[in-house]
Amino acid sequence: MKKKLISLAMVMVMSASLLAGCGQGGNSAGSGSVKLFVSYSQDTFRNAFANAAVEEAKAQGVDVTTGPDDSTVEKQVESIKKAVSEGCTAILCIPVNSATAQQLEVAAGGVPIIFCNSMPDESYMKANKYIYVGSSEEEAGRFQAEKLLSMYPDKKEFNIVMLKGEKDHSGTVGRQAGFVNHMKDSGIKINYVFDDYGNWQGEIAVSKFEQFLKTGQAYDAVVCHNDTMAVAVADYMISKGISTSEKPVLGIDATAEGLASLENGGISFTVYQSAKGQGIAAVNAGILLSKGSSVETIEGVDKENLHVYVPFEAVSKENAAQYK
Repeated sequence: MKKKLISLAMVMVMSASLLAGCGQGGNSAGSGSVKLFVSYSQDTFRNAFANAAVEEAKAQGVDVTTGPDDSTVEKQVESIKKAVSEGCTAILCIPVNSATAQQLEVAAGGVPIIFCNSMPDESYMKANKYIYVGSSEEEAGRFQAEKLLSMYPDKKEFNIVMLKGEKDHSGTVGRQAGFVNHMKDSGIKINYVFDDYGNWQGEIAVSKFEQFLKTGQAYDAVVCHNDTMAVAVADYMISKGISTSEKPVLGIDATAEGLASLENGGISFTVYQSAKGQGIAAVNAGILLSKGSSVETIEGVDKENLHVYVPFEAVSKENAAQYK
């Protein structure tokens, strides 16, 4: 009878251990295992972010897989479900559409998500569970406004061609607000002679700019929400004999293409958004959340443990070399 009781006790202990290791939300990380999944669709910045995240995870001895083709909400949902079924303990996700945050959280089945570069509504965020890693988008737009004012200190009114990112993307909303608010606060009148979405893509931006030129309206500058659009427009302007020194083009992200254009007389300004810094911060957050820990120790985290901010930096031709 005593032997039977001992055997029964051992079975109960083993069963409890197995249950603890299979708990929902990646609790297997409590035993020391961390497995990160990076979900994103490809462009210059997102690829740089993913590469930095993978490099950092491997440097820290952490298992990491990627979903680089998550270009639709449907693909992203299925990709996240698959990663979770394979033991993922935290998800680093650049959402295709930040409005689908709740859908992505349901797909994750309790596994923590670090939303990156495109911030969902805060109603879908939760401290140390569903957080955001990125840069303050309004700061980037403010830097663009400050640069334009420094280039034309005596102007009190500007005619602006504005080429924005994707509609409803948090980067689009924030960058636009930063530019608009700083101009307004500075007492500057802005006439948006053209204002449309280029969806972060160079070809679309050029097509939109061509549409604008057909209107024959005067303009002082072209403000773009990223370097991909800015470089494409600047190249197009140069090919048509339009001086980019007289009609400056401003971008954001300080990509390799953006920096080269800046140094070669294409675009006039960009803003450094550290894809590497965001990738590293996201991995550090993913490791902590996988272990059930707080992100309070990560540099740039806010007091609510909801956002980790990686600062933007203004980049001109004079200091472009240091960002290569």
